[in-house]
This record gives sequence, structure tokens and C-alpha cells, in this order.
Amino acid sequence: MGELRLRHADLDWLRALMDVPSVSPLEGGDPEAVRQAQKILAEGAELHGVRSTWLTAPTVADLPATGVPQPVRDVADESFLAAQPSLVLAFGDAQPAERRILLNFHVDTVGPHVPPRLVGRTLHGRGAIDDKGPGVAAIVGVARAFADDPSLAERVEVLVCSVPGEEGGAMGCYGTRWLVDQGVTGRLTIFAEPTGNRVLDACSAAMTPRITVTGADSTDDHPRDGHNATLALGFLAGYLGRGLAPLADRLGAKVCVAGLHTGHAHNRVYGSGQLLLNLAYFERGAGERLAAEVEALVAAAGPAFAAEHGNSSIARKLVEDWADVVRLDWLKRDLPPLSNRDGEMESLLASVGLPRHDGIADGTAFTCDAIWASDSPGYTAICGPGHLDTNGAHTPDEHVELDALNDYATRIRDLVRRFGGNLT
Repeated sequence: MGELRLRHADLDWLRALMDVPSVSPLEGGDPEAVRQAQKILAEGAELHGVRSTWLTAPTVADLPATGVPQPVRDVADESFLAAQPSLVLAFGDAQPAERRILLNFHVDTVGPHVPPRLVGRTLHGRGAIDDKGPGVAAIVGVARAFADDPSLAERVEVLVCSVPGEEGGAMGCYGTRWLVDQGVTGRLTIFAEPTGNRVLDACSAAMTPRITVTGADSTDDHPRDGHNATLALGFLAGYLGRGLAPLADRLGAKVCVAGLHTGHAHNRVYGSGQLLLNLAYFERGAGERLAAEVEALVAAAGPAFAAEHGNSSIARKLVEDWADVVRLDWLKRDLPPLSNRDGEMESLLASVGLPRHDGIADGTAFTCDAIWASDSPGYTAICGPGHLDTNGAHTPDEHVELDALNDYATRIRDLVRRFGGNLT
């Protein structure tokens, strides 16, 4: 069938999409930019033979009681959610789920926005590889499959889902999760994230404990009068890191001791501050054990701090009031990891040059909003062109080679046709 090449009009469409600064609102972006990006996607899709398009978004009442990160709950009023719709593009006649492929990509990006520019055959800019470029290439591939074989429409339905809320710590809770909850599922679901065209069928979930100190400030003239949050959180960073790392290693999980902040001055005792950790895990049971260990360690940290610093005059007030000023809460928790296998779909994907790869074994598996498909029927895979690292995702040098987009579009075209050919 030969390689499929994105046309000049396709590249203009992609560049127009990338020109929209759809930075996650949780990273300071304008919430309305998502709606603008979805409008451009829908208009372009109309020129590619799409059967129908629709927008859908949850209301505040639709957000589940668990699994919604706290930063989302802090901003998720009705106007915010209405400005964050998911776009679904339908190709082919409506079919039952077992005759349906889903392709999912996210239209929100990290900040800051980087405008698109084409240098030779390399497209630079925010979203080039994560995730607008792979998404447009997938749409082009799907459209070409149906154009080349119109009879496919009678056997196969393909839904391409452009979702918000993957970046910024939103974890897909008002995009991908909403669609899955609405029954938007299929026999095969592909998340078009950059994996070097290798199929990952497992990805980690993550949780974020936050430890805060809310005590009294003081000055360098009276350092004994303050609840020294710097001293407390510095101790907790080491204490939690030492305590969690062995368990995480045994469970195949990851512990990141992350942001610690109290203040910037050299002559002040800061009585308030926070410490963040990120814990990634590949099994629900591992997540539960890590969460329990965090809570146990934080509960034991007060006596441990007192044993180490009890004789220090600058720590005396903190030792006395530890239980009142040190607190643990969770910015996100109870998210499901993804892990699934399907020999038939794995063989189908491999036949078009998208082989399965054990990302857990070599540490290349990562966290993304595919976690919400963990309980869906069918097979879920994360697979797309390029690589997060080498293509500069989340950096000012984000880029994608046009040849990589052409290659991905070709593989998606072939996948849709072979999927249709396997159906009876």
C-alpha cells in the first residue's frame, strides 16, 4: 500500500492546532484555549471524511468521590469543566464495542507555550510530540484507511478522542476518565503517546502525599520562638526517603522526594512550608501498601524528630507542638495502574510494525491517562511515534520529524484495515 505522507494541508492543520496555547490550566494556561483547540481539530476532521463529531464534558456532580487530584477539585467549578470538553471524532458506521478501535490523544500541553516552526523536515513547538503531532497523524491514518477501502465503514468504527486534562497533574480525571465512564470503549484502545512505536500495555499510577507545617514564624534574633519548618521538613525528607525506598524497591515502585519549600531569606525562621513526594506503582496492592507506609512513617516522625533534636534549643518549640503543626494530606491517591495482555491484539499490532514491549522490565513504562482504561473491555495499549526524552517533550526543544509522523500515520492506516479484515 506504500507509505502515507501528510499533505501540506495536514501540516497546516497541525501547525494551526499547535499555535493554540492550550497549556493546562493547572499550569497557568487559559481554560478556554482547550475549546479553541478542539474547534480547530473538528474543522480539520470534517475535511477527512469524519462521520460525526461531538463534544462532551462532565459537570461537578459527575466528578467521582475518589481518584480526583486535589488541584482539580480546587478549580473544578461548572465553568471550568465546561471549558474543558473532550472531542470525539467518529469514522465508519456505528458498531458494537467489539468492532471498534479507539485512538486517544491529549490536546492540553505543559507550559510554557512554544509556537510552532518548521525547520527543514523537523517540526518544533509545544505539542509536536506530546501530543498534538501524534494525534493529527493518527487521524490522517484513520481517514486514509476508510478512503482507500470504503467497505470498511460497514465493518469497523474508529473513534478518535481528543481529551483535555492529561498534563498538570490532572491525570485525565475529567477527560479520558469521563469518556470511559460514558462507555466510550472498544476492542482495541491506543493512546498515541510517544513510545518509539512500541506497544506498552502497562503504565504506572501515581500518588502525591503532601506534608505541611503551619506554625509560628520568628526572626534570626529569636530563633527559639519559631516552629522551624525548614528543620522539620528537611528531617522529614530524609526520614521518609529512607523509610519508603526499601519497600518501593521490593514492590517495583518508584519514590520521588520532590518539592520542599519554606522561604528564601537567610535571616528568618519560617514556621510554614510543605514537602511533596510522588509515588508511582504498577499494582493496586503496591499503591495501598505504600500509602499505608507513608501514613505510618509520618505518624512515627514526631517521636523520631524529638529523639534526634530534643536537646536543641532551636527545635524545642517544634518538638513540643509537632502534633499540632505538622500534617499529612494527599493531593492525589487511589488511582488505578494499567496492566493488560491480549495475544490476538498484540499480534495484530505487531503485524503493522507496532510490537509489544515490556516497559516495566526495563523501566520505560510511565504514568499517563491510559490508567482509566484499566477496567475497560478490550485491550489497551500506549503507542506512538518518537520518544519523550529524545524528542524534547516538556522542554523548549520539543520537536518531531515529519518522517516519524508519516510513518505513524501509515501504521495506523494499516492497523485499521487489518482490524477490519480480521472481522467476520
